[in-house]
Amino acid sequence: MRYVREWLGCMTSARIVCFDSEAERFWLPAHRSGILELKGLALFPPILYGGFHQVAECFKRDGPSGVSSEHYPKFDELMGFMQGPFFRDELVQKVIPSMPQLLKQLNDGIEVLDAGCGIGDSTRIMASRFPKSRFYGLDFSEHAVGSAREAAAQSGLTNVEFTRGDLGEMPADWAGKFGYVYMNLVLHDLPYPAKAIREMYRLLRPGGTLSLIEINGYSKLRDNLTKYEDQGKVNVSYTFSLYNCMPTSLFLEGGAGFGAFWGREEAQKMLEKFKFEVVSVSEVTSDLMHLMCRKPSTHD
Repeated sequence: MRYVREWLGCMTSARIVCFDSEAERFWLPAHRSGILELKGLALFPPILYGGFHQVAECFKRDGPSGVSSEHYPKFDELMGFMQGPFFRDELVQKVIPSMPQLLKQLNDGIEVLDAGCGIGDSTRIMASRFPKSRFYGLDFSEHAVGSAREAAAQSGLTNVEFTRGDLGEMPADWAGKFGYVYMNLVLHDLPYPAKAIREMYRLLRPGGTLSLIEINGYSKLRDNLTKYEDQGKVNVSYTFSLYNCMPTSLFLEGGAGFGAFWGREEAQKMLEKFKFEVVSVSEVTSDLMHLMCRKPSTHD
């Protein structure tokens, strides 16, 4: 209880929690309950600080090119907290219904890959909503996959499975297996994104759909500085990119280091380079954009 009281001191002095000094009681007003959705943002500084000194070394002319993801041990949980509201409120309510043909396919039953699934929140939410389809979550993090499997077992879902693997070299027998591939805030983090795009194309069946969720931004700094009213969100994304996205991508030799704001222009260019048809680029939240892509069918 001693730690709780000290924490309450922090919260009341910040005017978040209210305090009745006569009754020695604390309470959170209803109009401030939204603060609970910001728990991911609260974890942002301590988790990214894990690589702070290593990132500083990268600025030196003779410094390292990047930072190992091992310096961010709770990163999977951070992303789960930060993306949780989007998965819960937007993914199956808005993003997927914006693609009527895919929605019908999911209701009828297809196989789906959640590429870079993290702790599997998005995979489980889709699997719960579309019980006739089968969902595969793949991630490189052994810890994330373990957490995803545990949560799936607790939920009782039978149409989902999780696998540890490399997005740049997925199972050979997955060729043409999937009707839908979903990737959320992953591609710009990868050291070799071109390999992942090539693999996703290979895994999709002809006419299949790829949903690429990325930071809602442009490829040029001037556009990000002039086209968004909320520059605070732009700053948060650049900061996140500096301390994690870019250095972890550059850690491996030849890493791309795209960063969070590689932008819609460069993303579309790369997708089209590897034969995807970019059907649409739309804003799904003020922070996120959806690049809906299609693998040409054999009749195209």
